[in-house]
Amino acid sequence: MKKRLISLLACGVLTASAVAGLTACGDGGIKLTVWGSATQQETLKQMVEEFKAANPDTKYNIEVGVGEEDMAASNVTKAPSAAADVYCYSNDQLINLLKLGALSRLGGDYLDFVKTNNSEESVASGSIAYGTDDEKVYGYPYAADNGYFMYYDKSVLTEEQVGSLETIISVCEGAGKKIHWALDVPWYVAGWFFTFGGEYKVEYDYSNNYTETKVEVNFNENGGILASKAMAMLAGSSSFAGKGTDDEKILTGFATHNTAVAVSGTWNAKAIKERLGDNYGVCELPTVTVDGTTKHLYSFKGYKLMGVNPNTKYAAEAHKLAQFLTSEANQQARYEKHQIGPTNKTVANSDAVKGDITLNVLNSQNEYALEQVSVPTNFWEPLKGYGLNIIDKLIDEKGSSGEKFTYQNYLNSMVASIKGNK
Repeated sequence: MKKRLISLLACGVLTASAVAGLTACGDGGIKLTVWGSATQQETLKQMVEEFKAANPDTKYNIEVGVGEEDMAASNVTKAPSAAADVYCYSNDQLINLLKLGALSRLGGDYLDFVKTNNSEESVASGSIAYGTDDEKVYGYPYAADNGYFMYYDKSVLTEEQVGSLETIISVCEGAGKKIHWALDVPWYVAGWFFTFGGEYKVEYDYSNNYTETKVEVNFNENGGILASKAMAMLAGSSSFAGKGTDDEKILTGFATHNTAVAVSGTWNAKAIKERLGDNYGVCELPTVTVDGTTKHLYSFKGYKLMGVNPNTKYAAEAHKLAQFLTSEANQQARYEKHQIGPTNKTVANSDAVKGDITLNVLNSQNEYALEQVSVPTNFWEPLKGYGLNIIDKLIDEKGSSGEKFTYQNYLNSMVASIKGNK
């Protein structure tokens, strides 16, 4: 206990309430709450039991609940002081969580653990550095696979055919099969803009609660029109599965052989393999050609981490638990049970991980992906609206639904919204 106390005092993360909590071990035990993905609840509960078994001298009462990584800031906003002591988050949530005062900075042995055992990129994804201050780290990395690529049914499409979106559409239309590509989910919509040179950049005033001082987005330049045309081509196909693509629909589609293609991430790999068997196919996103311009489709790439709530009554024990849940052994377990791509250097360099065809495809796709650093506050909703309007065929080049619904005019409006000007 003394070693942990010194480490936490060194970085200023141990509050008076936490010190009081350290003496409460024999006073009803240490009560902690952990939030993680719904698909990993049983795994997380097993890890918690192993943590208790590894620390028999301390009485723990640890509750495991659902808190999706991409919704971390929204979940914490409801009541930061009542949020979980330890929770998972995707790295694009970092700034918003810091604004809420919901992440504890790592220091001492905990910081050494994170930097020694995980890839440099994954540690940086949960960090900020500014002014003359040293890098500040706010998370324990555990997943390096927060991106997407393409799954396909080999009984419908060949390896050569999945290289081109136009060919995929043609084959699927001919076979009466569906393509699941969530054009109504902004995370996926952004990739189409990245494909044609779209970028975003946010500057913050770190001394003023991370206030956005400048937002740059170029989605309304000519590349944005090409991206719109590419999405419209897919949405206009009889093979397009439409709105509401989610994991359940993807898995059901492959199980019933109604679906030939789905764009998703590693979290679905095991279940899709079970449904497709020998016909399991996985590949990078294809190329798309618009107005004579051919581009390899882009995606987002990012990391997932575990954060410690600074409002916890038991800071030292919360950090100890977060460290345990992201250890080499538990990253190995996540890979074996869920095919989660590890950030731990030893696990990532294992023969099993290096030979995993799904993770190899993800790594290849990452060459055509933008790092999912913190996005503008108003980023997601305008993109979602744009995707929905593409699906509903309300936006087109000529503005058939009205002048404001031309690609250019609507893109201008969308970018203004993202910048906070509307």
